[in-house]
Amino acid sequence: MNKTKIAAFLEKAGLGVVCVLSAAITFWLSLVSMLHTVTVEDIPEGKSIMSSLYYIRQDNESVIYSNDSFFGNIIYLILSVAALYFLAKKLSNIRLRYKVLFIFVWTFLLGTIWVISSQSAPTFDSFQVVSAAEGAAKNDFSIFNNDDHYFKDYSFQLGYVFFLEIIMRAVNAVSKPENPLYLEVLNAFFLSVINVFVLLITDLTVKNKKVTTALTLMLALSFAPLVSCSFIYGIFPGMAFAIAALYCELRYLMDDKFGFGIASVLLIAIAMTIKSNYLIWLIAMCLIAVVMMFKRKKMVLDCILMAVAVILSFSLQPAVKSMYESRSGIDLGDSIPYASWIAMGLCESNSAPGWFNYTHTTQVFHDNNYDADATAEKSKAVIAERLGYFAKNPQYRHDFFYKKLVSQWNETSYESIWNNTVRGQYKEKNSFAAWVCGDGSAKVKKIMDIWTQLLFASFAVGIAVLFIKKNFPAMSLAVIFLGGFFYQLISEGKSQYIVPYIIAMTGIAACGIIFAGDRMSALLTKNNRSSDE
Repeated sequence: MNKTKIAAFLEKAGLGVVCVLSAAITFWLSLVSMLHTVTVEDIPEGKSIMSSLYYIRQDNESVIYSNDSFFGNIIYLILSVAALYFLAKKLSNIRLRYKVLFIFVWTFLLGTIWVISSQSAPTFDSFQVVSAAEGAAKNDFSIFNNDDHYFKDYSFQLGYVFFLEIIMRAVNAVSKPENPLYLEVLNAFFLSVINVFVLLITDLTVKNKKVTTALTLMLALSFAPLVSCSFIYGIFPGMAFAIAALYCELRYLMDDKFGFGIASVLLIAIAMTIKSNYLIWLIAMCLIAVVMMFKRKKMVLDCILMAVAVILSFSLQPAVKSMYESRSGIDLGDSIPYASWIAMGLCESNSAPGWFNYTHTTQVFHDNNYDADATAEKSKAVIAERLGYFAKNPQYRHDFFYKKLVSQWNETSYESIWNNTVRGQYKEKNSFAAWVCGDGSAKVKKIMDIWTQLLFASFAVGIAVLFIKKNFPAMSLAVIFLGGFFYQLISEGKSQYIVPYIIAMTGIAACGIIFAGDRMSALLTKNNRSSDE
């Protein structure tokens, strides 16, 4: 088989696999979102509910499944598509540079307003990483010796600690802020960058003014990420570097600009250092490169760049850990092995199936005297046991993964409001944030729910359109979505980790909105002509 045939086969196979899997999954998600809605609440002691309709466990992160109005949601979906299509058609002649400027300013402005309104302070894991970065910026590493052994358990967090330390040192050189609220404002900046690159990728690969206009509107109306700006955890900074890396990779592969290839390698390595979950993006980018490189005449160079990206991405986090061990004089040892997170993702928890359960992570790690190899063996035994149980109990298996997936993807606030209610405060929320997190939370969550239903349905349509047009580069965002879907299927379940994927999905969803709107418009025009005749 010659190179041309291999290229044609890979592109066709890649298109087929991505299209079938993405369309099937999002069609299912769309149907589920029409029937049910999931929320995360803080259920205090004595408020748990157990009946034939509900099983809500007492927990500060309780997942609640509720029935929804199917026909009402269909009406919302039709109206949403019609409204966005109408606006996109009217505003389609606006130049791309103005769309980019608008979405950047809009996102940064609203994100900053929310951060200042909420006054949410780092708590739990975010408190640990912020405290460690503040200490490191002053060459104080006492937190590494704390009794809770946080950074012995989760040394992979040190990449984000180092990132925050750099920022804090720069800020401290010019001012002495009373608290690290500016890190949440930086989240708003990084979210603005993310939205800009989603827009640039879509313009690069789809080249349709109405689509980029619909996408701009969709991103502007995406409120869950905006409310998530107050959560300091590396999700937005990591994604900003990852989405920029994907854009640079596509520019390199499509336009043959070597500088973009180098930039892509560096950016994805930084993303993985900040947040190791962006390994999913690295794998997706390698798959995209493999499919596309056979059309090019620089396969050796492409392979070298992929190899460098992989080596650099896996080298930086260990290097950061070694640096902190050297500076602090403290041996942090190995962190909890990844097998433990899979074991946890396959087991029950107080919140929902596969959500956080310290029994399969920190407890087993401590019980094995911080021996990563012994912990991994224990976790592999749990994985084997659970897989065997799933094989023998198909109904339980179906229920487990159904509830797990729905609790993540169909929790349409993605813990954005919950995060702002259970964490500490620098000072009291103002009236707007208090309303969003209190009396107005049901209304705000309904808006988020309608937006997510639109996302799932239009994404499924958009995938079909791109398949028909044989546009594999535009499918790159779907490859990212698939990576996230299967990763979250087996690993720790948590709806806030879905935020990067719902943002990435908007580019393809915008294609679906324009296609559906064009078809509806053509059908109405045809019917009007028929009636006139």
